[in-house]
Amino acid sequence: MKTWMALATAGLIASTPTFADGVQLSGGGYNWNSELEGTISDGDELDLDNDLQFNHAKQNGAFLKLEHDVRWLPNVRLRYLGLRDNSPTALARPVQFAGNSFNAGDSIRSDLDMKIADATLYFAFPQENGSRLDAGLAARDLNGELELLSANTSAVRSIDDTLPVVHLAAHFPFPLLSDNAYLGAEVNGIYLDEDQVGDFILRAGWRSDFLLGLEVGFSQMFIKLDEDSPTQAVNLKFGGPYVALTLNF
Repeated sequence: MKTWMALATAGLIASTPTFADGVQLSGGGYNWNSELEGTISDGDELDLDNDLQFNHAKQNGAFLKLEHDVRWLPNVRLRYLGLRDNSPTALARPVQFAGNSFNAGDSIRSDLDMKIADATLYFAFPQENGSRLDAGLAARDLNGELELLSANTSAVRSIDDTLPVVHLAAHFPFPLLSDNAYLGAEVNGIYLDEDQVGDFILRAGWRSDFLLGLEVGFSQMFIKLDEDSPTQAVNLKFGGPYVALTLNF
């Protein structure tokens, strides 16, 4: 696996509540390049790296969270992730894909466009040491396509599915480094017989008393869909380390 670093240009931008005591609204967005690997099948199996020469995908995302102090009501998080990569290449072998034929040596342009949206309901469980544990459920919507285009033909493989996902997260203060330092981890996933989706995030950060902060971490997401046929499978993995500037109001 390739090793790389990415800088989130928009960072994670948070805003504090203007509503009522005990209610917090926060949101933010980011843009970075993530490593992409995997296979997509529709007839023949295509390796995104070896066959299509994909490298680092452009990734952008945004989130919006509503948290409160009412114990019996869940908190809400909406999260969006967009992933896109394209590459020109010459096929090293003949390919049957999405009902169309491509010859060995054909010059093609491939374009992968994925949109992933989560709606999460979760409960927060504060601990005496200042840490917090979150647990909940999410609905994850996957919508995308892989398009192959040559001088003579084109083929489009659509990806469309919605799955339930378990959400678990933990946030820990890290006073050994600073009173404003923290550690965190998050896991979201579901494992079914034919479909498996999930992601995890490990993070460490620091917030200053003057709005600015810094967060570093590692994020990885995977998608595995069999779609009732071994010739129509999706197996993707993307992510890597990141560095983000933060704003906290």
